[in-house]
Amino acid sequence: MVESIVVMLMIGLVFFALFQYSNLLSARLVLDHAAARAARARTVGLNHWMVQKSARAAAIPVSGKCLTEFTEGTVEDTGVAALLSRVHPGRVWNAALRASPQSARAQLERARIPDYMDSVNGPTANEVLDYERWESMVVDMDEPLSLDGSMPGKISVSVRQDHPLLIAFPALQQGDLRGLLEGDVGFVRLHGRFSIESHYPLYMENMNW
Repeated sequence: MVESIVVMLMIGLVFFALFQYSNLLSARLVLDHAAARAARARTVGLNHWMVQKSARAAAIPVSGKCLTEFTEGTVEDTGVAALLSRVHPGRVWNAALRASPQSARAQLERARIPDYMDSVNGPTANEVLDYERWESMVVDMDEPLSLDGSMPGKISVSVRQDHPLLIAFPALQQGDLRGLLEGDVGFVRLHGRFSIESHYPLYMENMNW
């Protein structure tokens, strides 16, 4: 029995470690996508504020809880449950196959993304849409200083963001039982990177072409 308990504990730790790794790997892929969207925004001539907003909007799936307050009742209930009482079951099934799996809250957040991209400064943008992990996001751009329009350069964008660990592996490694009891699981900083050729100096500068 003791040997079985020890083996089960080890198997559980391995399973949770694989689950944690897959969670961080998926978050890293999203940050790579956010870096690609930011680099794409810069290579067409958008300013740094638009680049940052592009990276934030692309990283929404791994940005945690939405901090923006929404007015209740602004989205009409179009779910299958509302149709059960007045529609034939066959039509309900067809509606279920065509319906979007997103909740009303997700639809509200998605509808605010264009308004967020149109915001002119940080305070205005935070009133439109804000997420708990956007504060820890850092967008860095590496541009050649010799972009004079004579030839395309290369823009490299790095997106860094802190992600909470699902399991307190650092506390387990250090034997910090107090940290485990208090739920202090810690954070890990993930990096997403992307590089692209910059062509905007070719058409932003008047070269009589």
